Amino acid sequence: MKKNLFNECIAEAIGTFLFVFLGIGSVAVLIMMDIGITYWEMAMVWGISVALAIYCTAHISGGHINPAVTISMAIWNKFPFRKVIPYILAQIIGAFFAAVCNYGLYHSIIANYEKTESIVRNTSSGAMTANIFVTFPAENINLLTAFGIEFLITMILMLVIFVVINNTNVQSSGLGATIIGLTIAVCGLAFGPLTGFAMNPARDLGPRIFTLISGWGEVALGPNYYGLIIPILAPILGAIFAGVVYFKVLVPTMENKTKVKEMRVEEEKPKYI
Repeated sequence: MKKNLFNECIAEAIGTFLFVFLGIGSVAVLIMMDIGITYWEMAMVWGISVALAIYCTAHISGGHINPAVTISMAIWNKFPFRKVIPYILAQIIGAFFAAVCNYGLYHSIIANYEKTESIVRNTSSGAMTANIFVTFPAENINLLTAFGIEFLITMILMLVIFVVINNTNVQSSGLGATIIGLTIAVCGLAFGPLTGFAMNPARDLGPRIFTLISGWGEVALGPNYYGLIIPILAPILGAIFAGVVYFKVLVPTMENKTKVKEMRVEEEKPKYI
């Protein structure tokens, strides 16, 4: 496929659709289906889905599939700023339609679950089914704590991405996408129960827009408008800060070590008069 901005945006939309579609499906199974899926398995589905999406789109668009990644890449890795907004819009659209398709497939099961559990969408109980599509904080987790969690786990993700894209050994091995996917799964297992491990503004905002217009109303925004703050701002700032850690701390350290090794090699060379 010839690379141009339109094709790249289509790839970003498809990649985001792919992993959000599979991820939301796994959450729906975890919440509503009595087939024994565990939280561990659900987190792995998200991680593997992201890896698949990157493998499918990296050769076309770079496989960002995450506005936080796109913004950080523009700031730190020379990604063109003119592409940032189109990429983000494509990612949000892909995530939105992933929620639409999941709802289309699960709508009867959702309706039956709501009836059985006496859930009314536009009330506090509606969060139980809105949680299929979007993230909410656990009880007793305030906004500041939730912000810190999403900031840190996205920073870790972006740090791994910087290492992957700047390491020729990882790139040649073809394991980059797998490593990124596993990072998401591990972060989800460690901290997902606290915030839902959004780590991606598009993954949360696209489906949240869908839930807002599909009967859940303001319940979909979460407590204290959680959904308009934490899953959007924290991942973006975390991804940007990862650039500080990688390019201002790790890279100079690695360069200094390389220089020291070169100096030692030079000193060990035989001297001839």
